[in-house]
Amino acid sequence: MKFKKLLFIGAVTILCTPFAQAQHPETETVEEFASPSVRNTGKSRGIVLSYERLPQFNIDSKSRDPRIDSGSGRVKRNNKFDARVYAPLVNKPQTKVIFGLEYGLEEFNFGEVTPSDYALYRYLEDKNLHSLGAQLAYLRSIDNRRFYLLRIKGDLNGDWEKDGASNNLIDYLKSTFEAGYGWKKSPDYVIGVGFQIGYTFGRRSIYPAIIYNRTFNDNWGVESIFPANARLRYNVNEKTLLYTGYKIDGASYNLFVDEGPLSKFKEIELRRTDFKGFLRLEREIYDFLWFSLEGGFRQYYRNRVFDEIGSRDEILRNDLAGAGYVRFELYAVPPRKFMEKQKRGG
Repeated sequence: MKFKKLLFIGAVTILCTPFAQAQHPETETVEEFASPSVRNTGKSRGIVLSYERLPQFNIDSKSRDPRIDSGSGRVKRNNKFDARVYAPLVNKPQTKVIFGLEYGLEEFNFGEVTPSDYALYRYLEDKNLHSLGAQLAYLRSIDNRRFYLLRIKGDLNGDWEKDGASNNLIDYLKSTFEAGYGWKKSPDYVIGVGFQIGYTFGRRSIYPAIIYNRTFNDNWGVESIFPANARLRYNVNEKTLLYTGYKIDGASYNLFVDEGPLSKFKEIELRRTDFKGFLRLEREIYDFLWFSLEGGFRQYYRNRVFDEIGSRDEILRNDLAGAGYVRFELYAVPPRKFMEKQKRGG
């Protein structure tokens, strides 16, 4: 599972990376320029370490190619680990540029399977599906009512650390581009439109987006980029926030297979899309350190294996049963003294 590598990356980011003032600017005072954030939203994050786990669920794989068989089994565990860091490159009132780095891995452990040596499950058993990415986000306020934002992201997704895998890392590159234009009606109300070119639904496609962020009063608010996600927020106090909502999560992994029936295809692509309904608690531990605990139900919408990278030809169609999940995050935010100094113009 290579915990040492994950812990090393987390330690380096904590020791060497300055706190990001914002992935979105703080909004405790009336802003001079427009931004997507509204009053009472959660604090911006500089460093995030997270762990997610799904317990047992069934999997049924139907062959779409005569050269391979169908199979079924039970997944005992599906674990995900992530480390992320964000830092401001430009932090001016009208222009903000945020740089981010991410590292993640996903693993599967299987119980009983039929047949016992089924190729796909044997390959995924205790294999780390890696994701190493970087992103650049640009927010430009036109005036105190209008803004636009751009984000470009690149990820190396797959088993690129496996012996014998392609030495050309560009083969594993998955790129995402997002753009949006919005209007800040008031400090409590933002609406906008945009699009994403990415892998939310597994295969690279273009998707529309509607931004709707609104704070109704001191306790209640909504934050959404429809249809990808939406959540209802309840501010218990300045140190505790509760959320409920849904999110759509998608990914694409390139896999290098050099044994068994799948070796006929050499490089295959696993694409997945799932839907999550959740409850989430965010709580301050101490000044700049927060944690979150999230639980809910994850339902797989689509899980497919394709005969080569970028292909439309399915070789396996996986049906995964829905399952509950739990996710824990530990993250760092700008210290209060730093934010107070920023407000004073220091």
